[in-house]
Amino acid sequence: MSKGPPRFKSTSFSRASDYERCPLFAKFRHIDKIPDPAPDLPEGKEHPKDRGIRIHELAENYVNNPLLRMPEELLNHEARFKEARELKQRGAAHTEIGLGFDKDWRQAATDDFDNCVYRLYADLVIHPNADSIMIVDYKTGKKEGNEIAHHQQLMEYAVGFATAFPHLEMFYPQIWYLDLHPGENVMKKTFTRDQVMRASKRVRERHQTVLDARIFPATPSQRACYFCPYKAGTVGRGARAYPGTGHCRRNVN
Repeated sequence: MSKGPPRFKSTSFSRASDYERCPLFAKFRHIDKIPDPAPDLPEGKEHPKDRGIRIHELAENYVNNPLLRMPEELLNHEARFKEARELKQRGAAHTEIGLGFDKDWRQAATDDFDNCVYRLYADLVIHPNADSIMIVDYKTGKKEGNEIAHHQQLMEYAVGFATAFPHLEMFYPQIWYLDLHPGENVMKKTFTRDQVMRASKRVRERHQTVLDARIFPATPSQRACYFCPYKAGTVGRGARAYPGTGHCRRNVN
């Protein structure tokens, strides 16, 4: 029996971002699950993705365990993490909170793979009071050039929590850039419920576009194609360049 055309069974902020970058790239990565052929780094070098996962785990463990010393990787946010740990001990903060929603944007368990079509995960959630919430995402890597996308991500956090918790009136989503120097390492937003609910229609339409897609055209551009692992040419330049898989031959050099 035919399975029908390929499609996304679920979406998230990162999947929608990949789809907007290039629908074909998103299909290769998330539907076909074609691995990136990038070679292993030299011994002693840490892949950025692996480093990000490791530091996220350090942050989660530090907040959850009052006996742990502050890891060096978190020192740019030492005061914030100490406060988060104190709030966690008082029950006013929680780590690794996931929210899931079905096709009608009703809450669904994130592991309900039959019904959950949109997922989001927050690294840290703080409850300043009964009707407000602070939602924190940790990021390693650079801030510059990503401001628009990160603002959009913070709004999506607010939409998700506003949808799941109708009693909330104020939303304070933040990104803590763990690699930057103090004074320039946080993006903070403040949204009222009215602002969030006005934005929710746009957010839902964004993800519905991904779920409705059945054709995945390539949208080549110099920026999108330069580091695309699925192109026919060389990915990147210099000593760490490597050949792409060749699944897409529409790359722009």
